[in-house]
Amino acid sequence: MELHLFWILPAILFTLSFLYEPRRLFNSYLFTGVCLMFVLINSGVIIVHIGHWINISFSLWIVALFALSIPISFLFSTAYLLYNGHQMMRFEGRRLANLLSLFYGLALTFSILSRFLPQNAIFIKFLILSDFLLIYGTFLYVSYILYSLFYNVFPIRKKPDYIIILGSGLIDDKVPPLLAQRLEKGKAIYEKFHKNPKILVSGGQGSDEKIPEAQAMANYLRNTGIAATDILVENQSATTLENLTFSRNILDKLGKQDYQTIVVTNSFHALRAGIYMRRIGIKGRSIGSKTAFYYLPSAYIRESIGLFVMYWKWHAIILSFYFIVWLINLFH
Repeated sequence: MELHLFWILPAILFTLSFLYEPRRLFNSYLFTGVCLMFVLINSGVIIVHIGHWINISFSLWIVALFALSIPISFLFSTAYLLYNGHQMMRFEGRRLANLLSLFYGLALTFSILSRFLPQNAIFIKFLILSDFLLIYGTFLYVSYILYSLFYNVFPIRKKPDYIIILGSGLIDDKVPPLLAQRLEKGKAIYEKFHKNPKILVSGGQGSDEKIPEAQAMANYLRNTGIAATDILVENQSATTLENLTFSRNILDKLGKQDYQTIVVTNSFHALRAGIYMRRIGIKGRSIGSKTAFYYLPSAYIRESIGLFVMYWKWHAIILSFYFIVWLINLFH
């Protein structure tokens, strides 16, 4: 029983933290830690019991299979990221943001191939550094994915007064599928709450767009039967932070006190949008619409990088401590 406390106590801490404020990035790291400890401890307990109930040889076979699954999963993940990079280039073009899964796959490939290169003491120490950075980045990436999935499926508990739908790029003056998914999600929430919330569409005009994103979004919603009087427009923003800041300014001027808001974006973006909401004082939560599966790996990497930059001071402290220890060991 004492062994189970290593995951039960963090699980209790996570539950309290989540119920108090789900829009905290710390929750994602705590959630991943709980999941990892739960799997490791309970797997170990089951294997020990199998050894007692059946025989030790059978339990050792299970341990061997479990150990073998780790490199197999690593190889499969590497292969899929490389394949996904090809998919992104094919469907979305060769922009840097679309190549992130490919770069990640190449980094994992280098990590694998480096084991077969001629090695000396200095090379091994640099290999240890690169492995640490890769593991650190992977932990951030996996934590964001796991918690985003959990965060997104959690039901809406409070009736919203407003629904903010965040914009994304247009194709000419038309709403593309990615943005249409956000709009349909926002419409579904609007109808779920008996068409009482007002919908605010947010998005400025990019250099390659004929009209502001918010205007195209408003046109889309009107064409699906939502009354023009229920649609508000914010058409000056260029980033997620501006989306939410400018939208809040509009809503504050409407005079409703202590209003609740639902921010709608895509699933991969919902957590970061929620963190921005908390930072600028918008009450409520964010929620994500469905996204094509092939788009998710690069999108989650991009979001993880965005959050790394947002909290760069904390990461700088952690990485600096490790780098100092590594330098001392390098010249030892």
